[in-house]
Order: sequence, then structure tokens, then C-alpha cells
Amino acid sequence: MVGGVLGLLDGLSAWAYPEARAMMTAIVIGSTVKGIVTGVLAALVASRVHSIPVGVALGVVFGGVLSTLAAQGQADHYWTIVLPGMLVGAITGFVTQRRPRDSTLPASRQNTSVLPLLVVAMFCGPAAAGAQETGASPLSPLDFLVGRWEGTSEGQPGSGTVQREYARVLGSRFLQVRNVSTYPPQAKNPKGEKHEDIGFFGFDQTRKRLVFRQFHSEGFVNEYVADSQQDANVLVFVTEAIENIPPGWRARETYTLIRPDEMEERFELAEPDKEYELYSRTLLRRIGPVLH
Repeated sequence: MVGGVLGLLDGLSAWAYPEARAMMTAIVIGSTVKGIVTGVLAALVASRVHSIPVGVALGVVFGGVLSTLAAQGQADHYWTIVLPGMLVGAITGFVTQRRPRDSTLPASRQNTSVLPLLVVAMFCGPAAAGAQETGASPLSPLDFLVGRWEGTSEGQPGSGTVQREYARVLGSRFLQVRNVSTYPPQAKNPKGEKHEDIGFFGFDQTRKRLVFRQFHSEGFVNEYVADSQQDANVLVFVTEAIENIPPGWRARETYTLIRPDEMEERFELAEPDKEYELYSRTLLRRIGPVLH
């Protein structure tokens, strides 16, 4: 019971990380079951060995091992998953050692009563790790984008304001982005401009790469593929094809997470056989969750 409650609190604490909020159900379930399993194993130790130091130490080991399983594929959040799991193990190890045995039961009954707990541990251990890994979908590198953003843009069109929303759609198989950039009349852009685009991020199972299709109000359709990712906080997409533009043109989108609720986007264009030039630089701040 103690392990389950502490695991639940551990899972709920993930709300402090905006990029994890979309996976709260899987995280809470995984953390709760992981805490229960840790408590079961700690209780098994307490039924056989009466030593608080040993109980706490083994609780830390149990919590660390189960949390490491849950953290597979989430290297950037390894310690934020493992350290709370180890703490849960330490507390459950202490509590189970402090709880007195019922000395009125024969020793054979006391040992046999642990067998159902072992069965639970065998089945729930993998389930705990699996529940948290369900959040690690192929689109998980894009999790930090989910939400509503606003900000400012500077570049060739001039200075403007930007409103943007990233939302999971179609069973979370795609991430949709809707963007509106408004440039008032100014020296660089005397008539002003309102640019809109809609895009869809997906995952190409054949190539094992993130892809991005972007539809512009000016008629351009950009098809991007993710460049090799070197940094968890930086995503780079380069075009494979652009519709309604002369052959040879290329575009590149770079998203840099500055802080959990602040990012920079750089949009670059390259003429045929030339290097990329910055077209616009946008600074965005998250203002809230998706409204629909």
C-alpha cells in the first residue's frame, strides 16, 4: 500500500514537466504499479530478514532496477525517473521492516503468505515498465511542442507576431501544427502580410525517421525529413521536396528548446546550388495547453 501511494505521487509529479503532460496517464499507471511491485519485494525481504539497513538498501536496489526498466529509451529523463523510484524503495524498505510480523502464525504460514506477492511481482514488474514506455512513441521527440504558443518573428518579411498550436490528432499518430504570422506594414514590408500554414508531423516506419509536411497559404507544400538528431533539445528538418517553386530550392526548419516553455525556430531557404540563408527567426513562449 505504501509503495502504491508513493508511486502514485511520483507519477503525478511528472506534471511539473510540460513535455510529459501528454503522457500523464501512462506515467501515473506505470509509477503506481512500479511502486506496488517495489513494496511487494520489500515485504518479501522483511518476511525473511529483520534488518532495517538491509531492508532499506534492498528497497533502493529494487526501486532502482524497476525504474531503470521504465526509463529505457528515455535517456534525457533517466535520473528524474530513477531517483524517485529509489526513494520509494528506501521508504517501503523501512516501513516493511518496521511493521511487526504476526508471531501467532506458524513459520510455514508466514512464508507461504508471500507467494501470492511473488506472483504479483512477476506479472506487474514488466507491466510497470511497459506502462511508462507506452509514452515513448516514435513522436516522443516532439512532445515538448504540444500546446499553444505565441511570440515574435524577425527576418526578411520584417517584424511580426506569431500564434501557433501543436496538437496530437488521428489517434496521436500525427502532430498537427497551425501557425499564423502577422507582419504589419513596415519599411521591409510596406503592405504588411499575414502568413498561415498548417503542417503534420509523422513517423516513417520504413526509414525510421520523423517527417513533416507543411502547407502554406501562398501555395507552397514543403516535405521535410528529420536530420540526424545530435541534441535532445534541437530538432532539424530539411526538405526533400517543395511544390510550386522552381527546382533546386531547399528549406530547413530548426527548433531549439531554450527552456520547457520557450523555444526558438529558425526557417532558412537556399537557392539552387547556394548555401542556406536565414529567412526568419521566431521566439515562442508556451501560453497554455491545447484547447480542443
